[in-house]
Amino acid sequence: MVIYLILIALLGSAAGLEAEKVGIVHMHGFWQAYDEQHHLDFKNFVEEKTGVKVHLIDAFNDLAMPPAESSITPLNVQVPAILKMVKNIAAQYDKIIAVGFSQGGVIWRAMIESWDDHNVDTFISLASPQHGVSDIPPKYIEAVPEGLLPSTLQNYNNGIIEVLKPLFYLSQVQSVFAPSNYFLEPRLRHLYLRTDFFPRLNNEKGDKDKISRQKKNFKSLRKLVLIGGPDDETVVPWQSEIFGFRTADKKIVPMKKTEFYKKNLFGLKTLDKRGAITKCIKAGLKHNDFPNSMEVLHDCVLPAIRDALLAL
Repeated sequence: MVIYLILIALLGSAAGLEAEKVGIVHMHGFWQAYDEQHHLDFKNFVEEKTGVKVHLIDAFNDLAMPPAESSITPLNVQVPAILKMVKNIAAQYDKIIAVGFSQGGVIWRAMIESWDDHNVDTFISLASPQHGVSDIPPKYIEAVPEGLLPSTLQNYNNGIIEVLKPLFYLSQVQSVFAPSNYFLEPRLRHLYLRTDFFPRLNNEKGDKDKISRQKKNFKSLRKLVLIGGPDDETVVPWQSEIFGFRTADKKIVPMKKTEFYKKNLFGLKTLDKRGAITKCIKAGLKHNDFPNSMEVLHDCVLPAIRDALLAL
């Protein structure tokens, strides 16, 4: 009996050591804070079910007027600041699992691409606009600092937005309003390419050495998990969450038909050909439902974490 108890204790210790080799680093989205209940639910559920510690990044929370730092701060400021924090956490582990919700997923992709010799094993992109957004939800319009956009935007309708979409490419907006950094209207591609953040993240412009380095870093992921769903009211089109998008005439294009994929701009095609991409599509969920949806956690998140643990 004593020997049996000793063996059980040893096996339990081994499982704990395995979990300690991997940590999860979770970045919240726009108009969010790290300690909101759905992120705390994610952390508590995952830690209870897997024993893997979840680090919720306490940075660029909520909304605040510039020059205060918040989720509205442009991403070329957020990314290097958050990456510095992430590297300190990652140094505690052999491998980490990156989780990015909404805008946090775009931030995570930017960190991965700019982080040489990173130890990110798996990247879980959770309801994140990886191919950008072609329309701005009303609540985002309301978040633009007063005076930057015409007051007509307060009476939101699609006609007004279509007319005013070019304004999101103005440097005055790009420099203060984070969601404009991944705004991609196919009919305004000439304006999009003049911006700095998203075209460079997607390797559509930039010097050859940086493009090569970003692609190498992204391709070094072992697994990419894309989670999204057709009832997400915030990411437009929702297919952006699984690297699809739409054309100028608003036809939906699946991932494999996009320029990102066909030209293999940052390694997406490479990961797919290697069998490294998993898509997990869940209907019936609004945008903010994804972080603590039991269906998402059981069917999408837990399998990815367990796979990472088995790969050690």
